[in-house]
Amino acid sequence: MDKLVFPSDQSARLGLQEGESVRLLASGSKTILLERVDAEASDALPWDRDLVLTANVSSFSLADILHLLHASSKSGFLFFENGDHVKSVYLHRGEVIFATSNQKFDRLGECLVRSGTITPEQFSEAINAYTPSSQFGRILVEREFLTSRDLWGGVKLQVEEIVRSLFSYGSGSVLFWEGEVRPDNVVRLSLPTRRLIAQGLKRRDDLLRFVAVLETPNVRISIAKEAAQQLVESERAMLDAIRAGGTFNEQCHRAGVEPLCGARTVQQLRMAGVVTVAREANSTGPAEADAAPSDEEAVRECVRLHAKLLTEFTAPIVAVEGEAGIRDRLQRIVDDAAQRYPELLSDLAVGPGGVLDPEVLIARALAYPGEREREVRLALGELVSYLEFELMNHPGIDRPDEFLEGLENLRSRL
Repeated sequence: MDKLVFPSDQSARLGLQEGESVRLLASGSKTILLERVDAEASDALPWDRDLVLTANVSSFSLADILHLLHASSKSGFLFFENGDHVKSVYLHRGEVIFATSNQKFDRLGECLVRSGTITPEQFSEAINAYTPSSQFGRILVEREFLTSRDLWGGVKLQVEEIVRSLFSYGSGSVLFWEGEVRPDNVVRLSLPTRRLIAQGLKRRDDLLRFVAVLETPNVRISIAKEAAQQLVESERAMLDAIRAGGTFNEQCHRAGVEPLCGARTVQQLRMAGVVTVAREANSTGPAEADAAPSDEEAVRECVRLHAKLLTEFTAPIVAVEGEAGIRDRLQRIVDDAAQRYPELLSDLAVGPGGVLDPEVLIARALAYPGEREREVRLALGELVSYLEFELMNHPGIDRPDEFLEGLENLRSRL
């Protein structure tokens, strides 16, 4: 598809840099989707395939999107972008076959060093011998730093790391083109998407706990040394923000990133030895900043908020018709949802007035072996949605929208 070139004033309004043009990806009656095209870039998006999905990650998580593509056995190309972070995943019948990233942290050499497959000295020697026309992996094999089989395992590790890293982003945009798209790399893997999603969500939860540590009073991020290697834009911005001082949230605001992205960047800078994270000497609590607090309180609060909102929804219904009817209807909804969320809702009795005992739910949630807060949101979210629907359509309640507006602050905290 031909590139489109705009006059300089229109290019400026579109935010295009000098030398950039655009290519039309999709067009509808009210919208168009354009791709930035660098004059020297070769990594064009697959405009010759059908663009079937676009989403904002802040509303639709990448875990949900990949679950959908996996369950639907879709083949195609998934493109994710968040600021200067660009990552792509190639899928065949719902399974991951390859992934790419523009982040230095995700490069093959860095992954091999972190896993202990090669030493930092071997990495430096290979980097010195590398040229744009050569293959980094081949250089490692030719110098007998690893075998061909080791290289295969290293590439699989790299791809898995890229996919797992996706679930730590709380914002960004994702696009999916359907159809077989073969990666430029000759490697075509077959990796279990479901496992990578589970591992990625666990890593995201670990990152959330690290965010809690960084936000703890008396925890300080300090520069240990100047970076020996060139930093990407996001790393450089975060390092400048750390150098300027202040709390972690102030640093994130100064760098123009959300806390999850800032914490991930701090992790990368720590692994490179550029920064350290530690509590001040006069602080109380664990000596190591990495001793993250438990997520139990977050689970408790999540249950209590849902239970309170359920009670608020049932109160006006009870006021106009009594408690027996709504209690019976809600019990049927609970029993139905228990088929999908047995650990939380099986044999759960709805109390007088259509109230659920939050302490029973908290005990069950804390005993859940998987991602507890997410399970609570899904299970109790079904009950909230049902009661909201009943309230909006109840013949005995006038102006239910005004009542719902009064609960908007509580709803927004879920």
